[in-house]
Amino acid sequence: MFDLAGLNKEMRAYELRGRLAGGQWTHWAETTNGDPVWFGGMDQLQVRTRGFRPSGTIHYVNVSGSASSDSASRAGGAIPDIVTRRQWGANQKEGGCLPRKDASYGKVKAASVHHTVSAVDYSESQAPGMVLAICRFHRNSNGWNDIGYNALVDRFGNIYAGRDGGLGRAVVGAHAQGFNAQTSGVAVIGTHTTQGITRAAMGGLARWLAWKLPAHGHDTTGEAKMTSAGGSASRYPAGDRISTARIIGHRRTGLTECPGDALVGQLGNLRAKVQRRIDGGGGGGGVDAREKPSPSAN
Repeated sequence: MFDLAGLNKEMRAYELRGRLAGGQWTHWAETTNGDPVWFGGMDQLQVRTRGFRPSGTIHYVNVSGSASSDSASRAGGAIPDIVTRRQWGANQKEGGCLPRKDASYGKVKAASVHHTVSAVDYSESQAPGMVLAICRFHRNSNGWNDIGYNALVDRFGNIYAGRDGGLGRAVVGAHAQGFNAQTSGVAVIGTHTTQGITRAAMGGLARWLAWKLPAHGHDTTGEAKMTSAGGSASRYPAGDRISTARIIGHRRTGLTECPGDALVGQLGNLRAKVQRRIDGGGGGGGVDAREKPSPSAN
């Protein structure tokens, strides 16, 4: 049985589907940029590509057990409630997802929005395990230091701490090749090619970004001027200079369909919501928020 699967180090687009033996196959799910696909309990997998023979090895992740709880991680200001790394299982001695090395830091100029190419009908109690599975795939299969995203949001609006190193700091992720040191990456857990994110997920994204952008001196206005560091998954070769909005979809800088057409169509609404929260004082000042009560894992 496996909950999550993907090809390690394959940066081109390919498709996966899974099933329980004798059951119905899931719909094909396209993924790229080294990201795995969540299946939530399958035992058979098929891979489909267009125009190339895939390289690398298929890696499977099976997640079980309950996420534990810890004290709130606070980065100052009006940080929203967060499901911490300890809560979603990163710090477990067995089966956790500890970073390989200390974090590195850049400068946040924009926020890059992603989706995780996962099922959209998961339960709230399954979401922490999905975050742990993604982290373990990024770390153990892709060979990355840690989970690629700086934060994640589930369809219920819960916000999850991503890559270790400090929520309020400009931690360099592995979410937007060529621009990792200049952006903060947040991923919505789900697939949003044809189906938009839920109202609750939109609220979670808005709460996170209305805190994160001001923490680095920005609101949603103006442009982010960035220089590409290049890479095979980047839309721009090294040295190219670009200007973007402060909140962008992953495809703006990467050779990918992420975060899906439906979510891309919601980015204008997201920017407006974030700016309203910032203008209303929801993005800075005030007291630290409490830790998010962890959804119980079954």
